[in-house]
Amino acid sequence: MTVNTFFRKARADETDTILSLYRSVIGTPFCTWNDEYPGLTEITHDLETGSLFVLETEGRIVGSISIVPENELDGLNGWSSVSNAGEFARVVVHPAFQGRHLARLLVSRVLEEMKGRGFKSVHIAVVKENTPALKTYLNLGFRLVGEAAMWGHAFHLCELPL
Repeated sequence: MTVNTFFRKARADETDTILSLYRSVIGTPFCTWNDEYPGLTEITHDLETGSLFVLETEGRIVGSISIVPENELDGLNGWSSVSNAGEFARVVVHPAFQGRHLARLLVSRVLEEMKGRGFKSVHIAVVKENTPALKTYLNLGFRLVGEAAMWGHAFHLCELPL
């Protein structure tokens, strides 16, 4: 793991940096994002709701993750509970910093944040092609609870009690 790594809330003046971070993974293996998603709409909304976090190392933002303020996944089948459940999304690590377990660190830190906010469980939808992300979530204790087709992709549904 990289030394001097900090997890913190993102700031509005970092919008362009976070957008560039999102764009840095478009077209890479396992990524289904495009030039429209995620974009400024998601960044602005996440900043306004205090839900956007970054991972800073070596003096630069190298990762980002968002707590989803609206539980978009609640209506899907398979969850053991939707009461006090939360979601996170838009997990990204700059390609130059991948392979250092930073995604695991991002998720671990956001799980701590979510627990502190009173969530009792966490739901995540993982694009089936994204095997590294699925492996990360399973290694953190998430369990597979179902599958869903959304936004033109097939997803694994994963859940973790907090």
